[in-house]
Amino acid sequence: MSETGPSRGAARSSVPAAKQVRLNLVYVDLWAAVKVSALVSAAVSISVFLVVLLSWTLLSAVGVIGALEGIVGDILGDGGGAILALLSFGQVALLGLVGALINFVSLTVLGSLSAILYNVIAKLTGGLTVGFTNQ
Repeated sequence: MSETGPSRGAARSSVPAAKQVRLNLVYVDLWAAVKVSALVSAAVSISVFLVVLLSWTLLSAVGVIGALEGIVGDILGDGGGAILALLSFGQVALLGLVGALINFVSLTVLGSLSAILYNVIAKLTGGLTVGFTNQ
């Protein structure tokens, strides 16, 4: 059998090689960093809140919460009512929500401060060199 087109070796040599480019990352947009850090911190905060609720539910179903209420009641007597009120589902959910909100705000601020800090360092050092290839 004969080939009517170009040979196989010629076809491979006509394909351009992958071009490699090295670029410096010298600036991170502050608004983009705030948006990304807000989305990441929202995911983390929701996860932490759900873990708190599921942990309380599991501990309550196993009986750990009831045993803890009994121990606190035996030790403190009537004065343990305020501490026992903190072990209710509503209080645990409220404290978990407050913790998740604090987590959300602090991680968002930390992400934006990281972008500002990177921009300052990049001005001093020239940025981070990143290599890209075109395939």
